Amino acid sequence: MKIRVAAVVVALAALAGCSTPPGSAPAAPAPALPEDAIAYDDLLSTDRQFPFDNTCDQLNPDSLDRVGAQDVRVLETIAGPSGCAVEFGNAELDELWIETQSPPNPSEPRYFPLLWNGDAGTSVSYHRRLLVGERYYAVETIDFYGAQPGCYLTVDTGSPHALRFRGIVPEAVAARYGELNYAMTDYEIDHAGTERFMTDNCPVVEQAALVLLGDIDPGGGSLATS
Repeated sequence: MKIRVAAVVVALAALAGCSTPPGSAPAAPAPALPEDAIAYDDLLSTDRQFPFDNTCDQLNPDSLDRVGAQDVRVLETIAGPSGCAVEFGNAELDELWIETQSPPNPSEPRYFPLLWNGDAGTSVSYHRRLLVGERYYAVETIDFYGAQPGCYLTVDTGSPHALRFRGIVPEAVAARYGELNYAMTDYEIDHAGTERFMTDNCPVVEQAALVLLGDIDPGGGSLATS
């Protein structure tokens, strides 16, 4: 299994604005996506049922052992389950939250294209397009939980909703990177520090997400038809 990554600023200069992105027709199981798909603002897409049930029930104990997780718990809200917290408690990763990202209002049919093009109101200090497992469009952003930096990986499931993996690092790790939260620094962005944080801390989130996607969405991908 692979995670293909490329900085969006490199590829977009050549191909942004092209109307038809490359890729195979939707199928079951989902076809692979070509690496240069990250350079296109438009996306090939499907409209299938969202595969995540907002609980931890889909996660296989063998998969949890494989990624080094210690436990799981359902994230609850007043309206009911809102996701799954996978507890790691190690030196690299404290928790990985798996959450549903919904379209922001009825006029927006899908969430992920907004994020793909930087229109979803996420952090302006970091935005990278990538392919996960060769089958999913994804975007990495930095965000802050309890004022600490975290690596957020959001995956396109070919559904109106998207799937977000929120990597929460231990406090001791976050402290190594100074003040990256631009809301606390008069909105001055530390681009070098942010890049270093994401380079150092996102790979563990990417690898765990890829394994857990196999449980949540077997045979799935951005161009899956079922």
